[in-house]
Amino acid sequence: METMAEKLIATWKTTADQIKREVRDLSARTTTMERRHQEIETVQTATSEKLQAIQHKLTAMEERMADHEDRARRNNLRLRGVPETVLPDDLQAYARGLMRAYAPDIPADMLLVDRIHRVSKPKNLPDSIPRDVLLRAHYFHIKELVLRSHRNRGDPHDDFPSVRIMADLSPATLRRRRDYSQTTTVLRSHGIRYRWGFPTKLILTKGGKTSIISSPEEGLQLIEKWGLLKEQPGEQRHDKRRPGRNAAMD
Repeated sequence: METMAEKLIATWKTTADQIKREVRDLSARTTTMERRHQEIETVQTATSEKLQAIQHKLTAMEERMADHEDRARRNNLRLRGVPETVLPDDLQAYARGLMRAYAPDIPADMLLVDRIHRVSKPKNLPDSIPRDVLLRAHYFHIKELVLRSHRNRGDPHDDFPSVRIMADLSPATLRRRRDYSQTTTVLRSHGIRYRWGFPTKLILTKGGKTSIISSPEEGLQLIEKWGLLKEQPGEQRHDKRRPGRNAAMD
């Protein structure tokens, strides 16, 4: 009996020693894995911070490039809705007449157009929609006067009922402005005037107080604070171009 007991004790001891070794090995492996996990988390955090820094730099570069491109276009006007029956040779006279309609007090010799042409049309638009016309006004202040007069008028001019006048902006600026489309739709529906700043931001005045909106999220928070963020009636579009495109140009 003693021999069997001794054997049993020896077996238990061997088994216990083996379990202890396995526990120690498992603990060591767990410690190693935890250390490696912490190292990976540290590397991931550092990488994420570097990526964010790079993204900020890229965004800043894109904004500077967009600003340079917009400055190169600063004398340009985009005319939407000019009938295709207006032939290329007649576009110059048509544009001068349009400018005269919105700036009647400007001398004729100041309504100069350096160049004018039609631009290609997105493939998704039907043939019934005319191509946009792009023109470069000789004088920047005349271009601004015409654009401002068109905006302030609200409704199209009686002599040019189908034509909208817009600023000619870089694709990057248009993309960023479209991100604000929900906010600008609400502002327009409540008659709150706004203007665009650089880099892309909204500058608006309500109740004598000026607000600067630097992101689409800020815009939604502000109009919600004002109690304006409600279901808005669908806006009529002049054509089937991408949503927000017209508003982004205004």
